[in-house]
Amino acid sequence: MESIAQRTSRIANEDAAAHTAYAHSQDFFNGLATYKIIQVSPNWFTVYVETPHGRSTTNAKTIEQAEATIEKWKSSTVFDGYPKNFFIKD
Repeated sequence: MESIAQRTSRIANEDAAAHTAYAHSQDFFNGLATYKIIQVSPNWFTVYVETPHGRSTTNAKTIEQAEATIEKWKSSTVFDGYPKNFFIKD
């Protein structure tokens, strides 16, 4: 059973995470994202998209897959659950 203090803490943490995701997406669509590929092993790459408010990562098996991931991010109309038109009006 969850205590009142635990529930209050959980809700505060969930709210903070939601605000971070919102700000991260807003930064992304406002052109503040940078991208990075780090080779972890011969057949493993970690791909990053970073903004002032967060970082998203994924993995790829080849450099070509990593580069394709970045291109997909760059052309995305939805990021971290938020649609582009939520922040940028056409």
